[in-house]
Amino acid sequence: MKDYVNWAILAPGIIANSMAKAMAGSKGKIHLYAVGSRNLERAKEFADKWGFEKAYGSYEELLADPEVDAVYVSNPHAFHFQSVMQCLNAGKHVLCEKPAGCNLQQLTTMIETARAKKLFFMEAMWTAFNPCIKKQLEWIADGKIGEVKHIESFFCNRIPYDPKSRLYAPELAGGALLDLGIYNIYYAMMINKFVPITAHSSTVRMCKGIDAWNSVTLTFENGVTTSFESACDMSAGTETHNAVIYGTKGFITSENFFLAQEAKIHTFKSEWGNDNEITEVAKAPFDVNGYEYEVRAATHCILNGELECSVHPHHRSVELCTMMDTLRADWNFKYPFED
Repeated sequence: MKDYVNWAILAPGIIANSMAKAMAGSKGKIHLYAVGSRNLERAKEFADKWGFEKAYGSYEELLADPEVDAVYVSNPHAFHFQSVMQCLNAGKHVLCEKPAGCNLQQLTTMIETARAKKLFFMEAMWTAFNPCIKKQLEWIADGKIGEVKHIESFFCNRIPYDPKSRLYAPELAGGALLDLGIYNIYYAMMINKFVPITAHSSTVRMCKGIDAWNSVTLTFENGVTTSFESACDMSAGTETHNAVIYGTKGFITSENFFLAQEAKIHTFKSEWGNDNEITEVAKAPFDVNGYEYEVRAATHCILNGELECSVHPHHRSVELCTMMDTLRADWNFKYPFED
């Protein structure tokens, strides 16, 4: 039995470069084996850049290679379902970039197929594996900020409208929610140990068939609330990628919360007022770029015959996708391929 996994990357785009860098920095049990693209020259260029052994000019050729053990699927959201199903039907384990499915129907079909074929499948939610967020969860468990009351986060990018951009293309499942807001929701779910969401409210501004901006409030079964904004055409009124976890004794702040490398505890100086002081700082620099933790976890699971990862199991992907479907239903928002 091999003690390493032959990894392949399907669709060598921008995100794939980040994953390839993480793989290259995690050699050992992770073997950079093959790259598949619709363009052979592009595949060869990517393979040469990162040190993959083989390059294929079609996904079909890639999946026909019996030496490919697992595939990282990194094409746009709208193509995930087709690509993941191709991989699973070819007998390959799959790590699929988030969101794995554009809706719950797609996601459950992927999960059911992977289970039936006894293959590993995981949505590549790197936030679930972030060491700095793990430290924040430890602080909360230790009562460092008292009882958690509210979580606030922003993920807003000011990107000019471009009909050729996938972010603004309805047919490619563009918009803020699936690309950005997914992190806000998952972060709040992590803080609340994935207890059920009992209430929600939201507002959306549509643009050319996609959700350009949204503001959402969720209430968890434990009474904790979260509010967030995600946008692809405007910045937030505060730091655009930051989060705050409010407690009864203080609060935790983190910049770029979804890929945080530093967090701070602010402790209130008295029972009254907002005066506070920073009492603890956690710094957790990435080994490579943050993608390494999820691919290392996936590799470990595959080598140990596990079909899902305990850190980000199937049911958490389902809960996340269900919430996004619920919000889009509220907005009467469907992608063209869902009609």
